[in-house]
Amino acid sequence: MKHFQASLKPLGAMVLWLCLLFSVGCSAEFFVDKGHIDVIRGVEFEIKAPYLYEKKAFNLRAENLSAWQLQQISDAMPTIAAFTNSVLANDTRPIAHAKRDSKVRSIRQLQHIDQKTFLAVKTLQNWQVTEGQIQFTTDYFYTGPNGQFVYFRDNYVFQKLQHQWVFERHAQPQPEGLLQCEKPQLGWRQCAPIV
Repeated sequence: MKHFQASLKPLGAMVLWLCLLFSVGCSAEFFVDKGHIDVIRGVEFEIKAPYLYEKKAFNLRAENLSAWQLQQISDAMPTIAAFTNSVLANDTRPIAHAKRDSKVRSIRQLQHIDQKTFLAVKTLQNWQVTEGQIQFTTDYFYTGPNGQFVYFRDNYVFQKLQHQWVFERHAQPQPEGLLQCEKPQLGWRQCAPIV
């Protein structure tokens, strides 16, 4: 009887472990970020895939934007997020290269970043929204040769044509370039162009 009770404890532990493993709390689905709906001044932003991380990078709360301006950005968000993802050029498949607009500056070429280096978006900010036009800057980052993060800023203008938002041009003839970033004790990392 003692032998049976001794083997029952490990069996019970294993059954409990399997129950936990297959429960909702331990399933792989639990750890996948499915996004959310964000509401700013009554305007909804669908922060979901595709391009979840690009959408998360939209800095809207710190900007002084009206509900009308926020609605314009909300309408353009899917297009701007897809555009931002294509600028990152982390996808090496030939079809991805064909989709890129030739008017868009390549950060990889400007900074001499090889394709193996993962380029990411940090923040989309400095929003200027008028009737039919959205202008903003995007801060990117990547790991430099010494293992340090390198931050880079470029500027963009989107225009509404036939009820669709499209990239029109860069707001300035040159990108704002490399950034010096500092993190204060309280608050988010602040970045400014290196002069």
